[in-house]
Amino acid sequence: MLHFSCDLCGQPLDDQRYVVRMEIFAAFDPETITEADLDADHLQTVADEIHEMELTGADLDQSNSKSYRFDLCPRCHARYAKDPLGREALRRLNFSKN
Repeated sequence: MLHFSCDLCGQPLDDQRYVVRMEIFAAFDPETITEADLDADHLQTVADEIHEMELTGADLDQSNSKSYRFDLCPRCHARYAKDPLGREALRRLNFSKN
């Protein structure tokens, strides 16, 4: 039997738990596609890159995407839902003016 605990407070979770899934990846939004983009020989470009990766031993999957999964108790879920990026917590920090 699986036992879950809250990833924020560590409290054991019973039947009521919440799952937060997060994915981080680089955004790419091309503004326009030109005629030159369509005429380019992309197959040759890809073949050249694969050949170079084979020569250098570079990993074929170097994507910078990351996926996370967290289990939360109802109390931590409510706090997370109010401030998912933690902005409020950063505002509460008081640094001295040395």
